[in-house]
Parts: sequence; structure tokens; C-alpha cells
Amino acid sequence: MSTKKLVRLFETFKPSDYILELNLDPKGKKFGGTVTIRGQKTGRPSQRLTFHAKDLNVTSAILHKVHTKGSKTDGTKIKIDRINIQKSYDEVRLHTAENLYPGEYHVVLEFNGTITDPMNGLYPCYFTLDGKKKYLIATQFESHHAREVFPCIDEPEAKATFDLALITPSSKTETVIANTPVRSTMVEGDLTTTFFEITPIMSTYLLAFVHGEIGYKEAKTKSGTLVRAFATLDKVDQTDFALDVAVKCLDFYEDYFGIPFPLPKSDMIALPDFASGAMENWGLITYREQCMLVDPKNTSLPTKQYVAMVVAHELAHQWFGNLVTMRWWTDLWLNEGFASWIEYLAVDKLFPEWDMWTQFIVDEQQSAMKLDALDNTHPIEVPINHPDEIRSIFDAISYNKGASVIHMLHGYLGAEHFRDGLRHYLKQHAYKNTDTLDLWQALEDISKKPVKQFMHAWTSQPGFPIVSVATDGKKTNLTQERFYLDKPAQKSPLHWPVPVLGPADAPESFTSAQAVYTTAAPAKINQGQSGFYRTVYDPSSIAEFASIIVNFSPLDRLGLLSDSFEAAKSGYTPLNSALQLLAAYEAESNSAVWDIIAMNIGEIRRVMDDDAVRDAIKPFIVKLTARELNRLGWEEKATDSHFDKLLRPTIIGLNAGADEPLTTKEALSRFDLMKAPEDIPADLRGIIYTTAARNGDSKTFDKLLLLHNKTTNSEERVTLAAALTNFKQPALYEKALSLINTDIVRRQDAMYWLAYSFGNRFSKDAAWKWMVKNWGWLEKELGSDLSFSRTPIYAGRAFSNPEFLKEYNEFFKDKQTPGLVRAIKQGEEMLKWQIAWKQRDLAAIQAFLQS
Repeated sequence: MSTKKLVRLFETFKPSDYILELNLDPKGKKFGGTVTIRGQKTGRPSQRLTFHAKDLNVTSAILHKVHTKGSKTDGTKIKIDRINIQKSYDEVRLHTAENLYPGEYHVVLEFNGTITDPMNGLYPCYFTLDGKKKYLIATQFESHHAREVFPCIDEPEAKATFDLALITPSSKTETVIANTPVRSTMVEGDLTTTFFEITPIMSTYLLAFVHGEIGYKEAKTKSGTLVRAFATLDKVDQTDFALDVAVKCLDFYEDYFGIPFPLPKSDMIALPDFASGAMENWGLITYREQCMLVDPKNTSLPTKQYVAMVVAHELAHQWFGNLVTMRWWTDLWLNEGFASWIEYLAVDKLFPEWDMWTQFIVDEQQSAMKLDALDNTHPIEVPINHPDEIRSIFDAISYNKGASVIHMLHGYLGAEHFRDGLRHYLKQHAYKNTDTLDLWQALEDISKKPVKQFMHAWTSQPGFPIVSVATDGKKTNLTQERFYLDKPAQKSPLHWPVPVLGPADAPESFTSAQAVYTTAAPAKINQGQSGFYRTVYDPSSIAEFASIIVNFSPLDRLGLLSDSFEAAKSGYTPLNSALQLLAAYEAESNSAVWDIIAMNIGEIRRVMDDDAVRDAIKPFIVKLTARELNRLGWEEKATDSHFDKLLRPTIIGLNAGADEPLTTKEALSRFDLMKAPEDIPADLRGIIYTTAARNGDSKTFDKLLLLHNKTTNSEERVTLAAALTNFKQPALYEKALSLINTDIVRRQDAMYWLAYSFGNRFSKDAAWKWMVKNWGWLEKELGSDLSFSRTPIYAGRAFSNPEFLKEYNEFFKDKQTPGLVRAIKQGEEMLKWQIAWKQRDLAAIQAFLQS
């Protein structure tokens, strides 16, 4: 399918400031406005000026050429012959009879548009208050949706100031907030105009405002910045935790970056409808409710921890992303990878007992490696040739791999040099745009180490290495090659500077295909697991490691098990070796390590999709978890560590999934006795709900659906969605699927329902049929959401039979749009790998479990 050639409008017009007046009509779901754009035309003389505009009706345009002589400035009006809307390019073109020469111009455009339900541009957020249906009006402009609300140069490099005025219906109960504080208000009859202070120079995607019935709590940082946490009026009391974390994070970042927060206030708001997790709009961060609100009675510990992480992530962007911004989306990772790393640094400072850096390896590094093991991955620095491609790189490579290589670099440079290099970078490029090399140069300037040389391969090449470790009794040989989930016939001859992190006589790093050192006995490399690579050992070394596994650190136990399984699943080593290693983890007590165990058990069940394996693996799970189930039990104890509290649901969930009789009986009893969700601890609800569904009937379904429809808690809705899509009876899983495109399921939750349905072995075929039938609805309602672009992956990873591969390719062959083409290829590759793994190892898994 052909795609439009990307044209960078910033190359022909560089805006300096916008004066934007918007008249919102919430009841009519429409808006109108006027924008004055001041800036410099560059390049050759031409007879048009072009701006971004999408789904806007531009009704008039006035153009002035500005002349400056001495201290005097005046303008010459230039006649505009016609206004041409180019829908295929998201452009409005102003054509003139006379040539427009380089210089300063002022453009005044009048326009109008509609407020639509898809959660980008300007959209409504629905909620119920005191039994009445209401909605807020909110914005989401990243990556390229500002053009849906006003004509502009909608590119990150086109930084300008914004002088915003919002006209809204006069109301004693409704509030309007934006990036900056209110400068003044003016009431004229039924309308109120709110004038906001001019923003700092910033990119269009960071402009934001919200209107509606909202309340807030506030606090101040040590330096006096006002921090406000907004929510709908019934949820303001759930903002306390996020507000406290935000204040402490701002204090931490001001100290760490050595730069005061650049705005007088920092607002955050929990929106009832929001497509992603959160958005770092400068001075007005918007969140999905689940990512900001903490209800002591209904918020699980993982979600509370996640709230802290998201708040820390978005506040880091206020410097790294907003103050200094990537030049183009190729370097999105500069924003997201860095914020995904430093959120751990901040939260570890605030909550040292949470052991965040151990969790980092599971949540960031390991998830990045899963995607980066595909042939159809992409480099961290990825060329963007079409605006619709942008959403396809908001993925585990830009975020998680970006964070992982930053973590590796932090270890290479040392904490002090790394921090001082960042300070140098931010001060040097404040209010400007950068690319990856600018960051490497700043870190080199301070550390005097060859950062560009060390990092180039990690950010410019796709994939990562697998390092084979072989000992012959005299020496140890290391060899590296690119790791593939499903090895292609022709492997790319790529190498990386690999930090060995091994015995004392091992080299610090090696870049060539091989390295040798004198240690003869088996020894783990990548100690501490900060290197972004997998390691494979021969079976005798794995057996020796298994015998002394309790002597390894949690991170090394985690890394050894994860690497062994991933290498085996991809055909680098025998699977039996990894399974024997797993059997040695009966005494494991670390939650992060158990996350890896649970993930691999789940993957064996899902990919093998075999009744004999499902039956035989149950006693294996019960035996493996017996010690921890006995230690932790069902009830929280005063002596529990943070990791114990995180681990309890994992252990109980594994036993319930293995149909362990006492666990299943207890879960079902608690569900039957439950009168309200609060009767069950929030940490255990998901396990109890899904166990009830797996063993339930239509009455169970109705009870869960009633809970779903009554709750106003975002996390609870998603937890219940996982249960409602977990039934084995066709009538019930078909009913769950039929709810997705109704008002019962919020648009922001729709992809959870579909993904969970694909994850249920009983309903995956029905989920595929539903997706095929309702593709037009998904595209219309969710087409601009990040979750929609992952739909092919949800489908592909659900199956491991060759027959489905034909169906998959047939359906997606005419859907190769810029926003989907990478995900379609990734889904196909996952499917092919799962077919190959099942054919290769099904018999070996059956034999191991039966023995």
C-alpha cells in the first residue's frame, strides 16, 4: 500500500507565537475559534503558506507581511486568493497571487470543528455524579492531534509560545484549567472568557486544557511551586497519594537536574476517559483515573506502586521532553526511554523499601527483550516517514529498551558523571530541540568517556546480542550474535559493545564476535543483569548453577532463569535444561523472580495449547509453589515485606490456576460470601474473580457484570473485565464479546476486553471472529489509540496452529497502513515462532512433566 510522502512544514514556516481563542460549546459538541500565528517564512519565494489542520472548517484567513525599520514595525496586507484544504495531508494551504518572500508574517485564521468521542484532539470524558450523566471536555494532542483543534505547525521542532483564551458557558460549578495560571476572566452574558498566562516556548503537542465540574487538592514544593491534583468531584479524596508523590518528585528533580521547575504551577488531573496512561502536558498533566487515583479500600498494591511510577515519569518529562524536546519523532526514545528510567530513580528515593531496581529488570528490560527479539523490531532511533507511523513506536522499544540502555549507560559512566552530564545537557539545550547525539556529546563532555562509540550500536541497530559462554577446563570463550525469537535463514551479522560484568579476569567489554578469558570454572556473566543481552550456558553449567541457586542474588537468579527459558524457546539450547533449572526454584521467595516463573509457565500453557501439558503441569506448579503458599497464606501479616505483599497474589493465582483444591475452594468461598468488593482485599480480587469465572456459570457472570456496571473505580472495572472474559461456556464468552461495542464498556477499556478474550483458550476463536466482524467499528472508534495498533499482536500471540496463520495473513493483507504495518508483521512473526516452538518442544515438555 502506498503512503504519502512526509513533508516537514517547519522547514518552510517557523512559528514564534500563537494567540489562540477557542469558543467551546460542550452541549452542542462543537467549537470555533481564531488563531493568530506569528513566525518566519523560510526557504524560496512561493505563493502559498501551509499549516496543519485536520477535520477543521477554516472559514477565513488574513495575511500580513511584517516590515521592521529601526524601532518601527508595520505590516502589509496580502490578498489570499483561496483557502485549500488538503485532507490527505492534514493541511490548510493559503494561496496568494503574489510571491511570498522569506521574512516575518502574521496569519489570522478563523475556523470551527466538532468535539468527537475518539480520545484525541478535543473530546468528552463521560462520568456520572449524583445519578446524573455528565462529561468533561479535555484535550490529547500528542503525537499530532493539535491540528484537530486549531491550525498550526504541528511538529515538535516548531516550538512557540501560546497565548490562550477559552470561552465557555458561564457556570458556578464548572472550572477551566490549562498549562499556565489564569491571568484574568471576563463575563459577558452567558459566556465567560478565561485568559491564561502565556506559556513558555514549547511544542504544540504539549498544549492542554480541561473544562467541567472538577475539584482539587493542593500543596507546595520546597521551592514554592503550587501543585494541584484535580478529579471529578466524587473522587477528589482519592488524589492524596498522587499529590504527595508529585510534590516529593518535583523536589527530587529540581535537585537532581539542578534546574528549578520552569512554571509557577503544576496541575495534574484524573480524566474519566483517557486513551493511554498519562500525558506530560507542560503544567497540566492528564491521567487515566487508574494511573492517578488511589482509594485505600479499592486500590491494589501493584496499582498504587504504578501510580507512583506514572507520576514520577510524567514529572520527569517537564524537564526531559518539555524543556528540552526531541527534534523529530525519530528520537521519541529521548523523551520516553529517559523518563522510563528516571522514574525508578525517583520512586526508589521516595520508597526505598520497594526495591525498584529489581523490579526494573522484569518490567522494563525483560519486556523490551521480548519485542526486540523479533526480526520485525526497530532500532531505538527509528526513521518516521509518515505521521501515522508515530503511534507504532510508542512501544516497548522506545520506552523499555530505551530505559534499559540508559540503565546500562548509567552503570558505565557512574552515577555522578551521569547526573552532571544530564545537567549540562538540559542547561545547554533549554527551550530547544535535540537529537540523540546531543545527549551523548553532553555526557562525553562531562565524563570524558567515549559515550557515542559505546552507545551507537545500542540505539542505531535493531535487536540485541545473545552471548554464549563455553568453558573447556582451561579457559572461557564468549561469542556473541544477534538473538532472534524465531531464527531466520539469514541472520544479520551485527555486534554490540557487550559489558561482560563477570569474573575479575574477564574483559570489561567486547565488541568483536568472540572474547576469551582464563577462568575455567562455570561463572555467571552479566552479574546484576544491567547488560542488555541474553546469556546461554552449556547444560552442565546450568546444572551446576541450579545446585547452588540459593547463593545467587535475586537479580542473577532472575536473569539466569529468564535467559535459559528464552534461549530454549528460541531453539538455542535444549528446553529440558531450562525446565530442570526451574525445578530448583522451590525455595524462591522474591516476587520479581516469581514474575519470571509465572510468565514462563503461562507461556508454556498458552503456546503448547495441549490438554496433556495442561493436566501434567498442575502438580508441578503445586509442588513448586508449596513452600511459598504455606509461608504467605491468604492473610496479610505485619511482618510482610513489600515484595511479600506483591508475591501473595502471584502464588495464590498459580495455585488457583492449577486447580489446587484448597486454594480453589477458598477463592470460591470468598466470592460467594462477598456482598461488596470491599469485602475482599484489593490485592486478591483479581484472583478470586477469575477463579470464580473459570469455575462459574451464568449466575456468576451476572454477579460480575453487576459489579462492573455499578463501580466507578477504573482499576476495578479492568479487574472485572478480566474475569468476565474468562468463562469457558460459549454463551458466556460470546456475551462478553458482544458487550465491547456497547455503552457498558468504556472506549478506553475496549481493548482490555478484546485482549483478555484472546488470552482465554476457550474464547480465542470467537475473539478472532468478533474482531474480523467488528474491524470497522474498532478502526472508527479506536483507530488513533495506541492500543488499536497492537490488535494484530493480541491476535497473533493467541494461536500456535499453522491453519490460523493463513487466516491471519488473509485478513491483514489489505490493512497494511502506516500505523499498523509493523504490528501486523510482529504478530505474524510471533505466530510463526509459536508454531515452530510447539512443533520443536511439545514432546519434550510432555515427557518432562510426566517424569
